[in-house]
Amino acid sequence: MISNNKNTTKKRVLVAMSGGVDSSVAAYILKKQGYDLIGVHMKFWTEKEGSDSGHLTAKDNKCCSIEGVEDARNLCDQLEIPFYVLNFKDDFKDNIVNYFVESFKLGLTPNPCVMCNRNIKFGLLYDKMKDFNADYVATGHYARISKINNDYYLSRSRDLSKDQSYFLHGIKKDVLSKTLFPIGEIESKDEVRKIALDAKLRVSAKKDSQEICFIPGNDYKGFIQRNVKTDCSNGDIIDLEGNIIGKHIGLSYYTIGQRKGIETSLNKPLYVIKKNFRDNTLIVGDIEDCKTYNIVLSDINILKDDQIGKNTKIQVRYRGKILDIDNYKIIKNNMNIALKDGDIGIAPGQFGVLYNNDTVIGGGVISI
Repeated sequence: MISNNKNTTKKRVLVAMSGGVDSSVAAYILKKQGYDLIGVHMKFWTEKEGSDSGHLTAKDNKCCSIEGVEDARNLCDQLEIPFYVLNFKDDFKDNIVNYFVESFKLGLTPNPCVMCNRNIKFGLLYDKMKDFNADYVATGHYARISKINNDYYLSRSRDLSKDQSYFLHGIKKDVLSKTLFPIGEIESKDEVRKIALDAKLRVSAKKDSQEICFIPGNDYKGFIQRNVKTDCSNGDIIDLEGNIIGKHIGLSYYTIGQRKGIETSLNKPLYVIKKNFRDNTLIVGDIEDCKTYNIVLSDINILKDDQIGKNTKIQVRYRGKILDIDNYKIIKNNMNIALKDGDIGIAPGQFGVLYNNDTVIGGGVISI
């Protein structure tokens, strides 16, 4: 249900417009609530412009395609709000793409969406509020911000199947009071599309993008081959005793906990435990060998430091299960965590996000 009774006193909002249905409905809701809106489309780096991959087209990069820009522009025209395109190409390349590439070189498992939210959408874009004399920044993320006793909380969205709070844990605490997530209160994606359809928004039937925006066609292997200048040559697959049991196709193509695509002489399922770049070996073992019970979160960002306690749990992957914490210790900007039951597939470079029920407490980068 959309409320039309917000007491906005014509507060100005900088709305990030991707050209998709979520950001379009977010803008529509805010318009109905009486906010003074400015639509902005962020132009990011595309591989065609930054590499030798001349065969790629602008349309391959969903977030920066001509279609995306025009959909955002047309939606702003329809809502009768001003529209601007912000050029963040160099910043995106430096802070997101390079981070992704360098992480692979080090054998880590990166999450560029977390970094984009922290450094670009709620970093650079947030800073642009001053230039536009805006009071808030808004996006089409599935998450909620609530105010309790003059304090602000980041929580999961009403639609848990679409929740994106995991990707937002890295934003700074003082950003919460100036951020709006209009669709986080909506119960389902079907309802979001119905709002778009009823409002006759031109993007109501547009498909969702499920991929990393700067990897054309979701072709991770091709992107790594073109951009990660490291040794992707074949090497040995070894077991925990050091026995050679097969050949891998290049360490950068495997993730910790992976089971599929591992060809060995043993007739049983095996899981990736470690990638040893020093001698180009892939270490595999049984599922129990792949379990991790102790992790360290570094570079932690705490949104609710008074809320860490016995009810705090951790999520180590988007869509991953919620894990119980046996005990923890915070030392400077690191948090040592003992997991009650452990989990497979926990990889250095991933992000661990702390929750109390649906409230985000904070999180950081995982090392083991």
